Amino acid sequence: MTEIESAGSAPSGPAVLDIGEGAGALLVIVPAALLHTEIEVSPDGRPGARTHTGVHDRPMGGKLLPIALFPSLDAGTWTLWGSGPCATRTVVILDGQVTQVDWR
Repeated sequence: MTEIESAGSAPSGPAVLDIGEGAGALLVIVPAALLHTEIEVSPDGRPGARTHTGVHDRPMGGKLLPIALFPSLDAGTWTLWGSGPCATRTVVILDGQVTQVDWR
């Protein structure tokens, strides 16, 4: 498992994304109950190749929301693994784009 970001305090300043050239990003809005936890994704069909990231309050739309951000994932189909009140689901990461999922 590759760690992207811990579940502690969010880094200050804007997030830096590494997208394009076959990679996109995933922004997941989660229920407040998942704040300061970690969520995981894996490439479709490879559940053992999970990557995780921390859930932090981040500014969005004029308010702070609990968000998990994967700043660079290979373009393709991924599994977003359920945690707490959220069900496992499939997401598609597009080259050079940010995929946004509201998981509340």
